[in-house]
Formats: sequence, C-alpha cells, structure tokens
Amino acid sequence: MKLLSLNRNIIALGANSFFTDFSTEMILPLLPIFLERFLHSTKSEIGLIEGAAEFGVAMLIALSGFYSDRLGRRKGITVFGYGMSNLIKPLAFFAQSATMIATIRIGDRLAKGIRVAPRDALISASTPKEISGYVFGFHKMMDGAGALAGSLSAFGLLLWLGYSEGTFRTIFAISLIPGLVSMLILIFWVTDAPFVPSPASRFRPKSLSAPFYWLVAFQSLFSLFAMNYSFMLLKAENNGLALVMIPLAYALYNLTQSLFAIPIGQLADRFGKGTLLSMVYLAFGLGALAMASDATWGAWLGFGIYGFFAGGFNSLAKAIISDTAPHDLKATAYGIYYTSIGIMTFTSLTGAGWLWDHYGSTLPFLIAAVSALFLGVLLYLMRKKLLHTE
Repeated sequence: MKLLSLNRNIIALGANSFFTDFSTEMILPLLPIFLERFLHSTKSEIGLIEGAAEFGVAMLIALSGFYSDRLGRRKGITVFGYGMSNLIKPLAFFAQSATMIATIRIGDRLAKGIRVAPRDALISASTPKEISGYVFGFHKMMDGAGALAGSLSAFGLLLWLGYSEGTFRTIFAISLIPGLVSMLILIFWVTDAPFVPSPASRFRPKSLSAPFYWLVAFQSLFSLFAMNYSFMLLKAENNGLALVMIPLAYALYNLTQSLFAIPIGQLADRFGKGTLLSMVYLAFGLGALAMASDATWGAWLGFGIYGFFAGGFNSLAKAIISDTAPHDLKATAYGIYYTSIGIMTFTSLTGAGWLWDHYGSTLPFLIAAVSALFLGVLLYLMRKKLLHTE
C-alpha cells in the first residue's frame, strides 16, 4: 500500500497529528520528572494527576462523539478540541504547584475528549474497510513521528541549556510553536465529511454490535492493569537511567511506535485485527517484565517494546470500530470506547501510584505484566468468536 493511495484528508490529518504530538511530547516526558524534582510531588500525587487527566477525556468524549453524529459534521468540533489543547499545554511554563500542573493536564485531556471521536470518525469516513488497519496505522505512525521529534527536541534542549528548572519551563514555552503549525494545517487543509444524520438521531448504544462491546471489554480490562508512560519514565530513573537519558529513552519508544504502526496495520488487514491485537497485549506484558527487572537494560528494552505496543493498541481498536460501527454512529462508538478506557486508566494510575508509594516500584509492573500476558492469550483464543474480525 503506497502513501499516494491515501486521500488529502488522511494525509492532512496525519500532518496535524504530527505537529500536535511534536508539541505534546516536548512536555509529557518531562512532566513527571518536573513534578517530582521541582514541585516535590509523591508517586500517588503523580498517579492521581495522570489518572484525573485520563478521566477528563472520559468526561467529554462520548458526548462529543454523540453530538458530532447528531450534527452531521466533524471538522468544527475537531478544530475546537485541537485549538484548546495546543493553547493550554504551554501554560505549564507558569506552573508553581502540582495543582496547577493537574489543571493544565486535565484541561488538555478535556480538549482531547472533545476532538478525538469526531476526528477518528472523519478519518473513518475517508477509509475503505479493506485498508482500515493500514490507514489507522499510518495515522499512528504520524503520531509517533511527531512524538519522536518532540522528545528528541526536549533531549537536545536539555543537553544545550542544562537540567535546571528554568530549562524545563523554557521547553514548555517553546512547545507552543509546533502546536500553532498543527492548527494551521487542520484549519486550511482538512475538509469536512458532512452527512445527513438519522432522523431518529439519539444516543443508541443498543444499535452497536456485540463485537464492538467485546472489543471495549477487552481493551478496558487491559487498561485497568496497564502502566502508562508517566510511571515508565519514573521507573527508568529508578532503574538507574540518568536524567538526561530519559527523554532519549522516551524517544526510543516513539521511534519504535512510528516504525511499527504501519506494518502492524498492514498485518492486521491481512491476518486479522484480533490476532494482531492479542500480539500487542503479549508484547506489553514482556515490556512490563523488563521494566520490573530494576536494571538499566530493562528500562531501555521496556521503552522499545512499549513503542511496539503503542503502535497497535488504539489504532487496531479504531480500525475494528471503523469496520463494525454504523456510519451514523461511528463517533458515538469511538466516544463510548474512549470513555471506558479513560475510566479504567484513571483507576489504574491512581492504584499504581498508591502501590508504588507503599510497596515499591516493582509490584505495579509485575501486576501489569501478568495481566497483559493472560489477556493476550485469552484474546487470541477467543478472537474469532468474540470480535468477528478474522
């Protein structure tokens, strides 16, 4: 499948995601360290902040998706969500407390909650079913490439300017630039895909298929036990990785995510999306085991494997939803999916922070590893019966 086969909307939305993630990933790999070193936050507080941020997505995403389906338009809501996010994140420059960081993170995630369902529905509207895995893989690849550029920029600026609090704040401010570029692309290059809403347009979760709900169940249960990037960054430092090397380890995660996103999508189109999703679960389990080793090599290996996982986890789920959800309920389906994931992630991160503070850093990663390996095997065995994607 060649890039030229993708239409203008898919490419423009990919470029928009590239620059948005460029901006975001200049900030995100530094925030947990900034909170711990300069604002003196505990692991429980960091987990609560990240969990509340993910819960912020869950608060709005289903409503945004439903409203987009009812309105019959996608672009306006998407532009508002991206604009809100790209203006809020650089305000971390002014943060003087963990509460201020929490407000910024929650605001950013609320903005994601507004934009993500109509954006994914806009991608889906431009995607033939037979290449949905490839298209969402391409979009994830652009996410990863932008994230790689952002994390490498943060690494370079830390080397150049030093590791002081002032450097962290400068990087937060500079992140505004790629954010503004992403908005220009979205406003001037992306066209809407309007449609006539169903006359009986209302919230109709019963109209969504059983495979959709099995997908949501598996992804939500996985998210309940999984660890996200914030705790992996802190675990890397705990494993002996020097501060200046942490953004580089995070760049490795983004590199592998970008490299594997399209191949994962292509293999899913060929061999089945449920099969590839189970492989992604198993990969995460192995990465979590590596992180639990308390060794520097485990941190590097964990970030590399986590990138492979991130290249397929949500993109495969979005492709399955694109294949199975009715046209006039696609954004609603994406909204329900992300809401469930957000609630489970909130529970996971708050619990992981508490476990870390009371029992050390290894136990949360061991729980995540065992759960991911078990769910990966279970999903593979049940993929044909439950997801109907093979």
